Amino acid sequence: MERVPFFACLALAAAGASAQDLSQPDSTGLPGDNFNMPAALEMFKKSIDLEAFETALNSEGNHVHNLDLDANGQVDYIRVTSFREGNAAAIVLTVPVSATENQDVAVIEIEKTGEEKATLQMRGDKDLFGEDHIVEPFAEQEGVQDGKGPSMPELIGVQVVVNVWAWDPVPWCFSGRYYPYVSTWYWGHYPGWWRPWRPHPWRVWWGWGSYHAHWYRPWHQCRVVQAHALYSPRRLQSATVRNRYREAHIQHQARPARNGQVKPATRPSVPSRARPSKPAQTKPAQRPPQRTTPRTPRPNKGK
Repeated sequence: MERVPFFACLALAAAGASAQDLSQPDSTGLPGDNFNMPAALEMFKKSIDLEAFETALNSEGNHVHNLDLDANGQVDYIRVTSFREGNAAAIVLTVPVSATENQDVAVIEIEKTGEEKATLQMRGDKDLFGEDHIVEPFAEQEGVQDGKGPSMPELIGVQVVVNVWAWDPVPWCFSGRYYPYVSTWYWGHYPGWWRPWRPHPWRVWWGWGSYHAHWYRPWHQCRVVQAHALYSPRRLQSATVRNRYREAHIQHQARPARNGQVKPATRPSVPSRARPSKPAQTKPAQRPPQRTTPRTPRPNKGK
């Protein structure tokens, strides 16, 4: 067997390390980097109820979150609450930051769209992730050749929205057995089984976070408008967290994208209906300003 020169081995190792660094994105600096939304959706999908979901979120081995919003050197406990009105439901994930402040991490927004049909999206809070950070489940459906010529592929993959009615907690959310779930735990009072851990370094955390990404994708528009409207007035935010990461948000918005283009400050959100444009109104002619300087009185002439 031919021996490889020592310097060639070093070159190959350096090339491999460079390729790994290019495939691994840098942290944005926002706290949302430390929350795995696809993993959270996977835990929600498999939980028999919201109490089991809360337990799964706060179990270190599930690698769902690595958040330390109160900056005490240990991960935070995430509380779960739920709301429902009609065919819309919201499952909210919140961190108690102090005795007086709470910060929402993300919300799972669900809408019943038919008999045993439902649509779901998970939205990260803008103070942690930036504007309109949305993740949803998806599946690939194979199509057939459309007959446009031999250059077309034999099969065409089409991504479709997943009906989440088969997920364990979803039918309960719209059944007569539903009740508003509110976690019994709060700042300074947590379950005896919970043992907070020190946050993991970014490189280690990123490696765990890629596992569930095959079944969940980012999306740029809101599909569950009623559920989002249900949640929005109930959103909890912490001034402490917002001020702590203010500079990180500014840097994140100004950071160049991978293609060399500067990212927009915000992303498109819920589509709004087009409104007819109003005809331009002609401004009335403005009168010249009145003279305010008093006139000098003329001297009286003798008769």
